[in-house]
Amino acid sequence: MSKKEKQISSTFDQEQLDTAIDNQIARENKVKVRQKIKEINKVLGKTKLFNFTKGKVWPILLPFFIVMTLLVIIPIISIVVYSIVQPSGDLKMFEISLEKFIRLFKNGNIMMSMGLTIAYAFIASVMCILLGYPIALIMSEMKSKILAKNMWLLVTMPMWISMLLKVLGLRSLFLIMAPSALGTQIAIIIGMTYMFIPFAITPIYDSLDSRRRDIEEAAMDLGCSKYKTFWGVTLRSSMPGVITAITLVLLQAATSLIVVQYMGNGKINLITSIIESYFFKGSDFGFGAAISVVLAAMVFLLMMVSKFFTNKFEKKGAKAWKDSSDQLTLL
Repeated sequence: MSKKEKQISSTFDQEQLDTAIDNQIARENKVKVRQKIKEINKVLGKTKLFNFTKGKVWPILLPFFIVMTLLVIIPIISIVVYSIVQPSGDLKMFEISLEKFIRLFKNGNIMMSMGLTIAYAFIASVMCILLGYPIALIMSEMKSKILAKNMWLLVTMPMWISMLLKVLGLRSLFLIMAPSALGTQIAIIIGMTYMFIPFAITPIYDSLDSRRRDIEEAAMDLGCSKYKTFWGVTLRSSMPGVITAITLVLLQAATSLIVVQYMGNGKINLITSIIESYFFKGSDFGFGAAISVVLAAMVFLLMMVSKFFTNKFEKKGAKAWKDSSDQLTLL
């Protein structure tokens, strides 16, 4: 080794080597990050939301998103913040704590009331489906579309009337015919069913009216009875509408306050009455917010469970239909 090479080797110390290695690692990390961003953009480019923002429709819907953000998203976020933030009494002023949720789950009366609320809402949803499905099916089977639209108008007309007026009218009817029934579980379930059945009929009717009738005709031509055709084809094709109906009724019935107040007659206090007492009559706003968050989570969980079982039912029905088609092809 020459004298010049020895001099260069001696000046290249360990610190320079570490710096060169760090720079190389940083360059490799930047390349990996860029590749990751390209992969994410490629995946997002295939989604409907990304393509929607690139289209010409979103400026028209922008006011809707602004209103939804101001009236729905921000209030929900504020409720969640109130449920986990509480005054600390020291220099920090506020601290994040789950103490309200712990106190809620330890309170047996509130948890019992929440369970009853979900139970009443679920029963009301089932009642709305049982009563609303035949009406929607009759409307979809009408040959005169004008008559069907007029009947649909009569069904949806109660949505235009104030909810307070409707429940007061139902309460007056109970006072005339069965005053002793007020303040019972039956009165509350009847009130929920009466109030929210239009929200069940409408999506079911839309699903039944847009179904493929040629599949039903093919099933009957192949020897299926009307009973089997209904359970195997009609009901399965209308399940998206049924899911929407259950979701709408369950959500509104579980969070309904007017029905509980007027049909419960002060004898039955469900979770909505308890939330109201903490928000407007008490001083523990954060505890009421925690109850609201847990109620929303329970409703969302129930909707996911119903969606799961419905998907299982639809996949099973689709597999049975596919197997029967394969057998016909082989024949």
